Amino acid sequence: MATTVDPRRMLSLIAFIFVVSGLSYAHWPVQAATPAPQTTAGEGSPAARGEYLANRVAMCVQCHSGRDRSGNLLESEKFRGGPIPLKSPFVSKEWAVRAPALAGLPGFTDAQVIALLMEGKATDRPAPRAPMPPFRMDRQDAEAIVAYLRAR
Repeated sequence: MATTVDPRRMLSLIAFIFVVSGLSYAHWPVQAATPAPQTTAGEGSPAARGEYLANRVAMCVQCHSGRDRSGNLLESEKFRGGPIPLKSPFVSKEWAVRAPALAGLPGFTDAQVIALLMEGKATDRPAPRAPMPPFRMDRQDAEAIVAYLRAR
């Protein structure tokens, strides 16, 4: 028996996927990709891995950083918070207008951030508003990002 899909729901899902996957390409200048650091077991620090994950994989830097008038990331404003540069494609969905500062993780415990990155929600806070994706990282990656952001 075939099931029918509500076209409005499908359109909303497609729009959400576009927004989440296209943040760094659709609205901001494309930056040259940096290859993953080549390390062997035991080489490199958790903070170095966290730098790679936060800047190149999870793309935290794209929303949690200030930009100039042309939309380019400002090096001095990386992970210092900033306005979300796009509007929600969902009329009825709550959408963040500003991303919080992550440099040093002010106001967050390591456990809260690790839970947020592993489960999509901090242990004692409401889930972040869109466009923040509900990450499902493993503990090692979440701890690496925390190490990197604490050191910023």
